[in-house]
Amino acid sequence: MSEQATQQQQQNDNQKFFENVDAYIALANAHENSNVGAPQLVGASLLFAAARYNAYLVARAQPDLETFKGKKEEAKAYFIDQFNKMFDDNWAEYTEQFTKK
Repeated sequence: MSEQATQQQQQNDNQKFFENVDAYIALANAHENSNVGAPQLVGASLLFAAARYNAYLVARAQPDLETFKGKKEEAKAYFIDQFNKMFDDNWAEYTEQFTKK
């Protein structure tokens, strides 16, 4: 694959990534509207769904149960690191935008 094709693929992946993010946030907003008074349920549900789905992705990539079991700490460290980075980035963005509400 050429460098230009690789860059185009990365751009397409980034666009799809943010389309997915926007769709999940829209769904979360819809759920918040139906859970008036308990928005924390939406955040907790999203976090649980992410944990479940990511465990599934790791399991699906393994050839057998023993290999899957051996990947737990590596996978957990990866997902925690990714969550921390994403949370910090979003916190910084909200901090900048906070007074512009």
